[in-house]
Amino acid sequence: MKIHAAVLNAMGAPAPYADSRPLIIEELELAPPGPGEVLVRIKAAGLCHSDLSVINKDRPRPMPMALGHEASGIVEALGEGVTDLQRGDHVVLVFVPSCGHCPPCAEGRPALCVPGAAANGDEAMTGRRVA
Repeated sequence: MKIHAAVLNAMGAPAPYADSRPLIIEELELAPPGPGEVLVRIKAAGLCHSDLSVINKDRPRPMPMALGHEASGIVEALGEGVTDLQRGDHVVLVFVPSCGHCPPCAEGRPALCVPGAAANGDEAMTGRRVA
């Protein structure tokens, strides 16, 4: 499936970003969802301070990286084993996935999920899906 994404290929571009243009809109080939994955048709997305902190290298991440994690959309397809969502569900995306079991998750603070942050940094998406 062909998609378009705002791709950051290298961190640390000089400001102002209107001149250095660190993001490039690229056409990419996206594989169907694998086990435990969900394909979401994005309806709205934005860049926030978390994205900026990756662009300016304050929060290093593996490159290249598609930015715009603050997004909402509709579930288009489900990978094997996904049972808590259905095609057509409306969903929102977050920067750090949450496991749903660690102390911050249990306290209702999933943005502080340590296993989720580790999975995000390792390019592994694991954790609980929120509808």
